[in-house]
Amino acid sequence: MQFKEEKYNTITKEKINEMVIKFYTKILSEDGDVAKVFRDKLGENLETQHWVEHIEILTNFWAMIALQEENYNGNPMMAHFDLPLTRDMFGEWLVMFFGIIDSMYEDRLGMVFKQRAQNIAGNFMRNLRL
Repeated sequence: MQFKEEKYNTITKEKINEMVIKFYTKILSEDGDVAKVFRDKLGENLETQHWVEHIEILTNFWAMIALQEENYNGNPMMAHFDLPLTRDMFGEWLVMFFGIIDSMYEDRLGMVFKQRAQNIAGNFMRNLRL
């Protein structure tokens, strides 16, 4: 007998924070280039001050996207200009992000995050000339 895992059918800031933590936990469990960039920039422990701040920033960013909250005031593009990024890394990032979204949210809600993530990745690659 198989049990269906319940997925979220609403978006809240708390669920977004859970999503962000799961996503970065997933990244740090990997050995790829994306994980290396994050480890080099922020370290390997999500409980350090660098990671806590990053998680809060990204929680606020996605809450702005999904909930129209106004707590995010960063510049995501500028934060990525000094990183050694490649086009393939954005693909790797999207695959991991979509996996977390698919595991947490019902399809109709997941599309809110997935469509925006694809747009963001495309914009970043254009602006970073990748």
